[in-house]
Amino acid sequence: MLNSIQTLRALAAWLVVFHHYMQVAHNFKLTDPVSVSLFKYGSIGVDLFFVISGFVIYLSTSGKTQTPKIFALHRIARIVPAYWLFSTITATVLVYAPSVIPMTLYEPAFLIKSLFFIPAQNPAGIGIYPIVTMGWTLNYEMAFYAIFFLSLYAPAKWRIPAIVAGVLLMRKILPELGGDFIFFKNKIVYEFLFGIFIAYAYQKGLIQKIPTTIAALITAVAAWKIIGYGEVSHDPFKAGLPCAAILIAAISQERYFSRIGFLGRLGDWSYSTYLCHVLVMCAMIQLQQVLNLNNWTTFALIVLAIGAVSCASFNLIERPISKLSKAKAKLSAPSAPAA
Repeated sequence: MLNSIQTLRALAAWLVVFHHYMQVAHNFKLTDPVSVSLFKYGSIGVDLFFVISGFVIYLSTSGKTQTPKIFALHRIARIVPAYWLFSTITATVLVYAPSVIPMTLYEPAFLIKSLFFIPAQNPAGIGIYPIVTMGWTLNYEMAFYAIFFLSLYAPAKWRIPAIVAGVLLMRKILPELGGDFIFFKNKIVYEFLFGIFIAYAYQKGLIQKIPTTIAALITAVAAWKIIGYGEVSHDPFKAGLPCAAILIAAISQERYFSRIGFLGRLGDWSYSTYLCHVLVMCAMIQLQQVLNLNNWTTFALIVLAIGAVSCASFNLIERPISKLSKAKAKLSAPSAPAA
């Protein structure tokens, strides 16, 4: 994994964390410039995640003899266990202490749909959001993986056209099923394609040639456009393209990310951070009320607790299961012919 990608993953995750902190802890009512900025722009982390996802998935499979079966195994091992864990914890809390977690409710059928990435109306009435509300992005992620899985059956030179066609067909066909499948009409799925195009250009050595001054200018223009468009709406052209530009600028300067240290760990933990942060926030806010803590102390505890839970989730769930899936893939791979 490129160090620049790890840094951007950490940035994306914590932008979303701080955005949701403003929502969960303060209901977006704080009026200082930092709080308003996090309210308006913090959710850009989702768009950045989508572009990064397209880049990483294409680059990790391109030029390799990875079978569709192995790809599916790796993706399921990467996404499902931690998501199911935090969905189960959330459901348990909602059953026994429903007031702890706002804006979501438990129903058995709804939980099953959430676990299997099927879009469904949240019983709380907030729209098409799973029981772990941040999981709405994973519904798109898994649909993208399904398209990518099918593209692996095509010759390598046709893979990108196959993926593009698959995304376009998904947006056309799935909403026609009616009901909550209208969810897949969202153009945000184009952001995966942006990442794939960037990965292709990176493979060709085009991005590495960008000078540092140009990369800095690209980043500044992208940030200016994000701010100029106003509150983030996950529009692929208003949010996705600036994020794509930031990704291009970052990976073009990979040499400057050689010693990212703790940022690298935050990048490793970013998926667990994304899944656990609202649950942890809600628990810490309950603690704040019991112990009468001030807001700054609660905020510090939230940040530390999210970091601790993310670390534990990565090291106890994500990494061991990922290693297990890779070991299984090696065992199932055909042996090379004897010399």
